[in-house]
Amino acid sequence: MTPKLLIWDWNGTIIDDTDLCLAIENELLCERGMREITRDWYLAHFSFPVRDYYLKMGYTFRTESFETVADEFMVRYRTRFSECLLREGVTDMLNEAKRRGVAQTLLSVTRQDDLVVQAQAFGVAGFFSEILGQDDSLCVSKIDRAKTYMARLGIRPEDALFIGDTDHDVEAANAVGCPCVLLSGGHQSREVLQRCGVPVYESTEALGKALFQ
Repeated sequence: MTPKLLIWDWNGTIIDDTDLCLAIENELLCERGMREITRDWYLAHFSFPVRDYYLKMGYTFRTESFETVADEFMVRYRTRFSECLLREGVTDMLNEAKRRGVAQTLLSVTRQDDLVVQAQAFGVAGFFSEILGQDDSLCVSKIDRAKTYMARLGIRPEDALFIGDTDHDVEAANAVGCPCVLLSGGHQSREVLQRCGVPVYESTEALGKALFQ
């Protein structure tokens, strides 16, 4: 049955920015004399909260804070996110959901003002009844934001569907009792996603067929 509400993740789900994030992270590592990471390593180890992921990369935060590194990352990302593209087929799925009267919300760990700017820049902001980001750029979690939103919305959790590309999307969905599906090709490998116990789709086209057939 088609859900009444789609709750979309942003990074890696709607915008294809994995390679950009990897490139910026390797720039930061190189400038600090640290070993760069491969794409395979990134897809296998990326996780939330992002501070813990940075520790896996080798940061100790003894001589600089995580906040400093996170802010430096975001300064570079803001100047370069326009290099990215929307994931193939995502606009078709957004349009089909709209045509069918399915409400859509954007929920991300991205800072609120950045999220609005990016969604507008890619021409998709108008699809969402609400755009929900965070108060900072630390990428800790979106669980609290999800709980507050669902409580305010007052719909049955089973009538909504989370769409994401990482295990944190499953964690957020579980926290509010909503089903979740994942798209491979984002910020975590298919092997990581398959351990989450939810449906994993290769593309938005495949997901759209499953939801709207």
